[in-house]
Amino acid sequence: MRKKKYSFQIFVYKELATIFRILLRIFYKFEIKGIENIPKEGPAIIAPNHRSSLDVIVIASAIPRPIKALGKIERFKYPIFGRFARYLGGIPVDREHPDKSTIKTALEILKNGNLLLIFPEGTRIGSHKKIESAKRGVAYFASKTNAPIIPTAIVGADKIWPPERRIPKMRGKIKVVFGEPMYYSYGRSKIEEEEFTRRLMETINTLLVMEK
Repeated sequence: MRKKKYSFQIFVYKELATIFRILLRIFYKFEIKGIENIPKEGPAIIAPNHRSSLDVIVIASAIPRPIKALGKIERFKYPIFGRFARYLGGIPVDREHPDKSTIKTALEILKNGNLLLIFPEGTRIGSHKKIESAKRGVAYFASKTNAPIIPTAIVGADKIWPPERRIPKMRGKIKVVFGEPMYYSYGRSKIEEEEFTRRLMETINTLLVMEK
């Protein structure tokens, strides 16, 4: 019974992703680059910039495989949205005090060969700001699972649906760029994690600048 339920969840996820992909192409000029950098099987951490309410939908629409996503716990407090997001693979995270069960769930997702979406910044930032600071979660999960990290740039979504806007604009351009995989091995120090995180954010920034 559990396998059937899981299969139905995947079916619902793929159908919704297809619908969102079609809508993005109808209303916006939607472009995907570097999709060959997403592994066809096995685990990977998708690590994009986060500037728009559209970001999760954009990533889910761009990648043919189902993904699980870490999201701030505040979003999951809305009854309907929270239940639906959990059903489709959303994982609520308390950014200031992440609990062990959340960390365990994320590690199991990767160890079971799935894709995990993590926004290194932890929350949306304004489109006028440069990506600088980020949390070390991506490096931590990669070190525990040997999963490759895919630096990702989402370009244009912040112009269509920025954090301060209640509803999205109905015209514009959105581009998703998946960079070459990065790797982070087990047994590193906190300083090394911070250095790797800095390089990851520099890579994402470079992708953003190149594609604007």
